[in-house]
Amino acid sequence: MTGRLADGRLPSLGYLPNGPAELTEMNKNIDEGAAAAGRDPSAIRRMLNIAGQFSQQGRGLLVGPPKQWAEQIVEIATTYGISGFILAADDQYSIETFAKEVAPAARELLGSTTTK
Repeated sequence: MTGRLADGRLPSLGYLPNGPAELTEMNKNIDEGAAAAGRDPSAIRRMLNIAGQFSQQGRGLLVGPPKQWAEQIVEIATTYGISGFILAADDQYSIETFAKEVAPAARELLGSTTTK
């Protein structure tokens, strides 16, 4: 249905039991639905709700320092075609750290991967 009718899809990483790898199948379904409806699959925006924890040491996906978050976000963006990330947080520290450190670093990394 997303491929046939929607402008985008916004799953939540926390509800993907196998992590971002599940986005491959979701994207395939969107692309097939769009093609069957005569739509350009690239016109359907792919976004992702994310949550995690900032810490000094990296301990996994989106659990670690801002630089690690930026690298992981770029990996998800480039691997799965995600063009927007929405941070599920309500504490000031996480929101500010994401806005001031993670997002700019991810944009810079993403820019360096697209210019090669």
